[in-house]
This record gives sequence, C-alpha cells and structure tokens, in this order.
Amino acid sequence: FANDPLNLLAVDGQSNQDKEAGSADLWLPPDKGFRCAYVARQVAVKAKWGLSVTASERSAMVDVLVKCPDQVVPAS
Repeated sequence: FANDPLNLLAVDGQSNQDKEAGSADLWLPPDKGFRCAYVARQVAVKAKWGLSVTASERSAMVDVLVKCPDQVVPAS
C-alpha cells in the first residue's frame, strides 16, 4: 500500500521526518486546519487495506473527526 495514491501526500522534509510511521495517536499535522482531512484519509487507507487500528489510535481519530462532522472519508 506504500505506493497507493490514497496513502501518499506531498509534504516538506521536516514533516515527513517528524511523522515517520506514527499513527494518529502519535502524530498529527501541525496545521490544525488539515487534521480532519488527514485523519479521514487515514481511515480510508486502513479500511481499504484491512489494517488494524489500536484503541489509542481510534480514540485520537475520533477526537479529531468529532470536530468536523461534515468531513468526507475519501473513496478508496
């Protein structure tokens, strides 16, 4: 799934290094205005590829998405 366009985002080098392989409970974009779209995309990628979600990660995702109820999860 590493080359799936749904999973790829163009970011600056520092953001890429800061995120590493961190999930929503470990890292969120510094731009708070992008967090809803970012987490929605994570949900779509995990659903598409059948990836697991820890309880901590799920809680972090819910915390973000509850603030943006109109956010659409991208189609996979």
